[in-house]
Amino acid sequence: MMQPFLSVPLFAGLDESTVAVILAAGRPLRVRRGRSLFTEQTPATWVYLVKDGWFRLYKLAANGRQSVVRLAIPPEIIGISALFPDAIYTLSAQAITSSLVLRWSATVMQTFAQTYPQLRQNSLQILTKLREDLQQQVLELATEPVEQRLAHTLRRLADQYHCVPQADGWITIPIMQRDLADLIGASHYTVNRLLHQWQQQGLVVFPSAHLLMVDLVAITARFDA
Repeated sequence: MMQPFLSVPLFAGLDESTVAVILAAGRPLRVRRGRSLFTEQTPATWVYLVKDGWFRLYKLAANGRQSVVRLAIPPEIIGISALFPDAIYTLSAQAITSSLVLRWSATVMQTFAQTYPQLRQNSLQILTKLREDLQQQVLELATEPVEQRLAHTLRRLADQYHCVPQADGWITIPIMQRDLADLIGASHYTVNRLLHQWQQQGLVVFPSAHLLMVDLVAITARFDA
């Protein structure tokens, strides 16, 4: 049970007994599909570890439309701003599927961060990485055609989800077309059209509405050539 959580970046450099203490202080919470965990620009009062299911992290545009920044799956930490006093959430988080999280109050996690300074150092590194990823997305949006953005986003998602290739080199990515469209700044129609073209070319398959099978080697070779 402990093994998956030892790889969580927030716990990097902590020994197993310390991670066990932190996990024991977390409280489980079931989250129904469509329910929000937190909303941007509100006080950061909880930190969450995704144990099961997945979440959409987004910003709300002026017209009320969700602009998806990233997706979170197990065992990712979200709401990490709460490790810092008087912080606010910079994104909103909504469950895409019925999910299970562990949660800690900001007070508890800030106390842990004082006891284990590595926690705060790790959280700063995580926030820096997230900022760099967002800057890369913005750069791609401004400079790359939509097909190339789609290919690069699929590769990032495969890395984020630690997708293990099958014997034939294909990987399965848990994502809906709507969220994929938001991530690359394109319409759902455009992404649907491109994916069907790629399906005809033998590059992708749709096992279900929530899964996408991808020949990532072939896609990378085509768009990074």
